[in-house]
Amino acid sequence: MKVNIASNVLKVLLILFSLGVIFAGVYILPTLANEMVYIYPELEYAKLPILIACELLLGLLMFGIGIIMYLLILFDRGNTFSLRFTRGLEILTGMCIIATIGIMILLGYMNTIGGPGPLPAMIMVGSIIVIWIIAAVIMLVKSIVKKAIVYKDDYDLTV
Repeated sequence: MKVNIASNVLKVLLILFSLGVIFAGVYILPTLANEMVYIYPELEYAKLPILIACELLLGLLMFGIGIIMYLLILFDRGNTFSLRFTRGLEILTGMCIIATIGIMILLGYMNTIGGPGPLPAMIMVGSIIVIWIIAAVIMLVKSIVKKAIVYKDDYDLTV
């Protein structure tokens, strides 16, 4: 029973986080882009590509949250030790790699127009490191689940 409560709390928190991400993508990022162009008018041509790249990264985050919700549903139904669960973890790992590549491309593009500045550059590099840590944890969980599937199958055969 306590596991279901924790799962439901996580689902609610993920929904609230998703609403925050949607708000950031719809209102905050375009507002920030307009303010940056107002402060630095020479960056008018770079506003749209950077905004689109950031929106795509937020879309990737939303898709990842959807996959995590799907994995939680599988967990609630007792399908943790299934190939669908491990496949979902593999997709999440691939999405972490795509997000890392996207941030690196965005950082490289911003360097061609004068650089993002020291604080945004450190935040982007820090984000890449955090994404790598998350990907490593997901790969570890995937390998644990795969080993558990083998042990479960062996146990089912012996009983």
